[in-house]
Amino acid sequence: MATIENDNDCLELLRKNDTAAWQYLIRVYYPVLCRFAKRILLDNDTAAEDAIMEIFVKLWRQNADFTCMQQLKQYLYTSTRNHCLNIVRSKQREKIRHEVFAETYLHADDPVEHEIIYAELLAEIRKEMISLSPRMREVFYLAYFKKMSNEEIAGHLQLSNQTVRNQKTTALSIIRKALKPKWETYLPGLLICLGKFY
Repeated sequence: MATIENDNDCLELLRKNDTAAWQYLIRVYYPVLCRFAKRILLDNDTAAEDAIMEIFVKLWRQNADFTCMQQLKQYLYTSTRNHCLNIVRSKQREKIRHEVFAETYLHADDPVEHEIIYAELLAEIRKEMISLSPRMREVFYLAYFKKMSNEEIAGHLQLSNQTVRNQKTTALSIIRKALKPKWETYLPGLLICLGKFY
């Protein structure tokens, strides 16, 4: 079996339907595509993983000939987006914020690069959360990582809705300030992805 060191090697072997090419594709792109799918499918791990496997099976059956790796990556992200949105629509759970985020990835020059940026920014946000007060940190975590509504957080922490709103607003302001100017462009999109932006 051939050895693959980069995307170009993969593309060449993929044309020959070499097993090494498929192993490389799954190893490199399966994780990032799953994360992409999860954000469209409301963090449903099983549905996301199943969706990506269907995409790879479809690609294998088509035996398509891609002229460059960028074309293949675009195919993977476009197929993932369309397939996941079809799942969402069938369950009547479609949210505008998920389509917006998917569109951002679809039209990115390099979706994988954006995935790396996303991971780095997420790590920075987690680091900055340490500077928040314990209660504020908990409110921020429940809102943006657990996707709980203000009412759910208020009930869970026995706080008023207004207190929850104030805590979220203050926490967001602190984290925005800490992440400027490097991450300011990406922060709104990430928070839309993480949870409700209000």
